[in-house]
Amino acid sequence: MFKQPQLQIGRDYTPLPPTSSTSSPEEEDDGCLRFLIRRDPHGEVSRYLHALELGSTVEVRGPKVEFAIPSETQEILFIAGGTGIAPAVQAGHSLLTHASRTSTPRIHILWASRKREDCAGGVNDTQPTIPKKGSWLGGWFGRAPETSSPPTTRSQREENACPMVRDLEDLKAQFPNQVKVDYFVDEENSLISKQTILDSVKSSPSPSGNSPGSKFIIVSGPDGFIRYMAGEKIWAQGSELQGPLQGILKELDLKDWAVWKL
Repeated sequence: MFKQPQLQIGRDYTPLPPTSSTSSPEEEDDGCLRFLIRRDPHGEVSRYLHALELGSTVEVRGPKVEFAIPSETQEILFIAGGTGIAPAVQAGHSLLTHASRTSTPRIHILWASRKREDCAGGVNDTQPTIPKKGSWLGGWFGRAPETSSPPTTRSQREENACPMVRDLEDLKAQFPNQVKVDYFVDEENSLISKQTILDSVKSSPSPSGNSPGSKFIIVSGPDGFIRYMAGEKIWAQGSELQGPLQGILKELDLKDWAVWKL
């Protein structure tokens, strides 16, 4: 948690895992932490952090473990909205680096962003079903424009890849054939639909002998995004709880998959 000292409020952020390009295995425990913190014009903590000068001291608390991936997990479908991609990268790193030698777990990330520049350089690993009418992310990230520039070519995207896309590509390079990422952009009117999710779970290899609870769908992002996908979390007795499964994931009724809301 980062604190805004003037108002005495805090905000939880997920640290990003080390990458092969930023650190060696020997440097993973050197005390350095990386975070994805997007400036929100209405966010007290993010505006405070973005206004700090380089080298400033900040107050943090933690870590706070909200969800520990069970050791028997073999498949994760991670549905991320906006900065919810940070927990997705962390989940992928945790799942794959802690797997046993006889296990080859996989993670498929569906990342919804408001603008193409938010995921610049991202190229889909599969060909998901993407409805082109309407936009449902605009309600949380702001209204999408009626028209937008056509997507850039793959080579142009790779040359101008944003830091999070580079992190995702690094994860794929470290764990070949175990990581897939698909991008959905609000201003291009592409969205994560029921069919997208069905296509993703159907593509799961489902190796024989998987134990119950070995498949997870994890949802992370703005409150409205989580509510639409899986229903809202609730507060009870001073704690935030998962709440009942709602949204389109309830409608899909994917019995072999457990759902967790971050």
